[in-house]
Amino acid sequence: MLINILIVAAVLALVLLLGKSGGPDRKILRKRIERIRNRKSGLPKAAQEMSLRRKKHEVKGLLYWLTKPLPDFKKLADRLERAGKPISAKQYALRRVLVLLLIMFIVTGIFKKSILLGFFLGIIFGVWLPLKLLQRTINKQNKAFLQLFPDAIDLIVRGLRSGLPVSESLVMVTQEIPEPVSGVFGNLINTMKLGVPMEKALQETARKLDMTEFNFFTTCIILQRETGGNLSEILNNLSEVLRGRFLMRMKIKAMSSEARASAYIIGALPFFVMLAVSVLSPDYLSPLYTDYRGNIWAAVAAGMMTSGMWIMNRMTKFEI
Repeated sequence: MLINILIVAAVLALVLLLGKSGGPDRKILRKRIERIRNRKSGLPKAAQEMSLRRKKHEVKGLLYWLTKPLPDFKKLADRLERAGKPISAKQYALRRVLVLLLIMFIVTGIFKKSILLGFFLGIIFGVWLPLKLLQRTINKQNKAFLQLFPDAIDLIVRGLRSGLPVSESLVMVTQEIPEPVSGVFGNLINTMKLGVPMEKALQETARKLDMTEFNFFTTCIILQRETGGNLSEILNNLSEVLRGRFLMRMKIKAMSSEARASAYIIGALPFFVMLAVSVLSPDYLSPLYTDYRGNIWAAVAAGMMTSGMWIMNRMTKFEI
């Protein structure tokens, strides 16, 4: 029982590490937010409210650490909306649990295998793989958004310089720029038509997108509306900065492609070798599943593979 618990813990650690390996460096972000918060005394009211809201979400106590492993349905709903999935977060989570149980039933009831193997396959194919596919769809849309977003800002700048208000310039984006930018700004315009102020509509859209570039755009408009200034010049500079960030990100991706390919190959090689050995000599690897010493070394190997893949993945991540 103790060995089974250790193996299950290793599998859960693998899933959690792989799920969090693509996220930003939280320590760097927290330090940067703290430096900005220290200068918040001179910020306008809206910016101070955004800073206080972030500080409220960053409060970490015992309840936070106890509930951290639980799914955040609000964030999951935003991710499903960004991916274009017409399903609620609770329905999505329920489907994942049902698929997990179905895989465990097939492995243990039909194929008469270990329940531990069924749990492992259920985690991989029922939870981890669908979440990775969902994140891949979101990343693909984010990449397309970042390619077109500077053009949308340039269109807004031209509208402002021709005398149009900000709201009308945003409408032009929905008509001239293709998806996914037009869809995001279309939802923004529809929210404003319902009577929501532009500042709150922008903040809500920025929260759903969770993109640094759109946060820059939102901050520029909110600060200009409260403090004044030449918005067209500010947005023009922002457009140049965003183009530079996108080009730098593509350059880093090209330079780190070899390391990422090595991580994928090295991480997948043991599984292909185990599959080939299991087909050619089924009894050769049976001690890994039947003997407690084999279970221990399988858990150790899984932990080492997880740490190695996580380290190689983090080596290819750069904060721009």
